[in-house]
Amino acid sequence: MMRPAVLGAAIVAAAVAPTAATAQSPDAVRMLVKGDWGAGTAAQAAISRRMCRSHAVRSADFILTTGDNFYSPDGRATRANFDRPEACLLRAGIPWRATWGNHDLGGRSTATRLSSPRRWYSFARGPVRVIVLDGNNPSSRAQLRFLRTTLVRATEPVRIVSIHQPPYTAGLHAPSRTQQRLMVPLFRRHGVSLVLSGHNHAYERMVTGGVTYVVTGGGGAGLYPCVRRAPGLRTCTAEHHFLEVDASGDSLRVRAVRRNGSTLEDVRVPVRAPVPD
Repeated sequence: MMRPAVLGAAIVAAAVAPTAATAQSPDAVRMLVKGDWGAGTAAQAAISRRMCRSHAVRSADFILTTGDNFYSPDGRATRANFDRPEACLLRAGIPWRATWGNHDLGGRSTATRLSSPRRWYSFARGPVRVIVLDGNNPSSRAQLRFLRTTLVRATEPVRIVSIHQPPYTAGLHAPSRTQQRLMVPLFRRHGVSLVLSGHNHAYERMVTGGVTYVVTGGGGAGLYPCVRRAPGLRTCTAEHHFLEVDASGDSLRVRAVRRNGSTLEDVRVPVRAPVPD
């Protein structure tokens, strides 16, 4: 295990310069993304309010979560962990789509309150295909068949995967070796550009095998340190944040936004094509 101070120095050295904003095109899609958020904290409420301000500047098509939507009690939404801290987002009427985290399994609120009744599913919006997977059961043969079939049949140029437990991470919880073995080869082969995860309560970005992996677990729960090396690590920092993800047919931009509205990181992600047979 690396000492946090040593890792922090490496992270600063690896940071990239911000990019210009993606020009809005007629087929542009915007999603707001957060993970590890439903804890009923002041940080959760602050992130929610900042997301509302982002939506007021440019409307979001939907909110996507990377899981751990409702910490207590047992994966259920309450006034304390959802209705009050998410009030402005609920008033805005933005559609929710959610990933199931390990803390969500005890209840049905991810299904009923966040419109995500299945543990793995897929949907398209314009040029974007989003595939939501269940990291609680990454070796499921049925899920792997679904992932492979969905990617093979996808016609959208921008392919984004969301799964709670990260395949790669520098954070406190170890990466999923099962995902690395069973899912990552499919991501690489079938043109996935971006994999979003949570589970570790931090912001991380890695690029390996041409695919960009972002851990966005800073939605409101207590933060975790960056403690390990990860393949292709570009940055890791323990800060509360959410993501603005903007996509068009040939462009994908990810901006991580702190609770005070400042930019944590702003990067272009290459839009990948499937590997020819």
